[in-house]
Amino acid sequence: MLVIFLVILVIPLSNSLENVKTDQWEILFSSNVKTRDILFGTFVGKIPIYGLLSLILSSVIVAPFVYVYNVSILGQLLMYSIVIPFAITTIWISNVISTALQAKIGQSPRGDDIAKALSWAMIPIIMIPAMGSMYWTTQMIALMGLEFSMILPSTWVADVLTWISVNSSNLPPSSIFNIQSYWFQISPYISLILVGVFAAAVFFIGFRSADSLFSLGSGLGSKKVITVGPENFAIRGVRRIFGSTFGVIMATSLKDYTRKLQNVAKISYAIFLSMMIPLLLAFGPLANVVDDPIFVPVMTCLSIGMMLGIFGGVVFGGIGLLDSQDQLWILKGAPSGVPKFILARVLSYMMLGSIIAIIPAVFAGVLLQLAVSTIAMIVLYVYSIVVAGIFIGVGITAFNPSYEDSSSSAFAVNTVATIFITMIALMAGLIPGVLMAITQGVLGPALTIAAIPAPIVGLVILFAGTIKLNISEVV
Repeated sequence: MLVIFLVILVIPLSNSLENVKTDQWEILFSSNVKTRDILFGTFVGKIPIYGLLSLILSSVIVAPFVYVYNVSILGQLLMYSIVIPFAITTIWISNVISTALQAKIGQSPRGDDIAKALSWAMIPIIMIPAMGSMYWTTQMIALMGLEFSMILPSTWVADVLTWISVNSSNLPPSSIFNIQSYWFQISPYISLILVGVFAAAVFFIGFRSADSLFSLGSGLGSKKVITVGPENFAIRGVRRIFGSTFGVIMATSLKDYTRKLQNVAKISYAIFLSMMIPLLLAFGPLANVVDDPIFVPVMTCLSIGMMLGIFGGVVFGGIGLLDSQDQLWILKGAPSGVPKFILARVLSYMMLGSIIAIIPAVFAGVLLQLAVSTIAMIVLYVYSIVVAGIFIGVGITAFNPSYEDSSSSAFAVNTVATIFITMIALMAGLIPGVLMAITQGVLGPALTIAAIPAPIVGLVILFAGTIKLNISEVV
């Protein structure tokens, strides 16, 4: 139940932060519209979409109870009458938080960057509890105690649903008594009262705090983006290594990418997801699926490589290549401007890509207790796949620049094309690599074979995209 609660809470919140729009609020305020009216209106507007999601998730929750306990029709209706209002209450919480964040952040380039970074940061909020509740429940209970879950509203709802399903089933009275005495920490009636009080309190606090929370003013988003300042030792080192001319382009490319919080959030998100893979394969449900010592290391490496390869194309390609057509016009007016610019972008992305390759690869190697030489091989494999993704992503974006418009059709087409081509290129190496690992029981040669096709395909696309961008006309 906790996972469902977090999904309904975080997904609307993350989606609303993807596109902050507060300019319409000022028009409504000038027409004597109250903040609580805006709050309630946005909530009602989210009900059709996220209400449907809640209904689907409610069916996922109720179905196991119906199957196990053979719950009657009346019992099912009672269960839905608990789950759906709780889901609507959760949507209200999400709406209050998202509206408050949008008001504090404000609509500006800086505010939009902060909002998108927060949107990416929301995903681990679902992932960590979800993985813990599904695969490591025993360890979590031993760490925090069973009583900790009793403070969560989702636990109250789960207790009420269990109580309804058991009492609406065809189980004998002795079995019902045993289940109730073993399962319930507090009375189901108290849990039901707590759910009602929680829902009423959430709506009351949301309406009462509307005027204080949702006042527009200077906030984080209104602050000026600082693009010029003291350079750290890494930027100074890049300038020295690449020379006075090309070093400036390299340093500018690095600063232009890392100064955006959403890019830093995307890199952090990629590292987080890739570090979850060895945990799931080593200690999750797949740990004992195949009785072969080479299975977990091979699948860990290949899974991390495929995930980070796709992330390398999407995160480092996309809207991060060119800011506007004016920038492209300036580059085309400089001698070898476009090739130097693409080279600087690719090299800077490769430097940043080493971070998302080394951290999860070393973590997986240490977790699986692999030899140092094997860990080094894994790092090289993952990095080569990340670089291949960067080549493909930058090359496709150079073919079809989307600039800074993430809502344009060009951005959507580039993203889909990057993911599709990267997956095809990776599969061309994964299939023979997996076959070698299974038949011969070797990891190093299998990773070497798996790493060859993708960078070659990426280089071809990168060169073709650079040529296409260099000869294209600026509209």
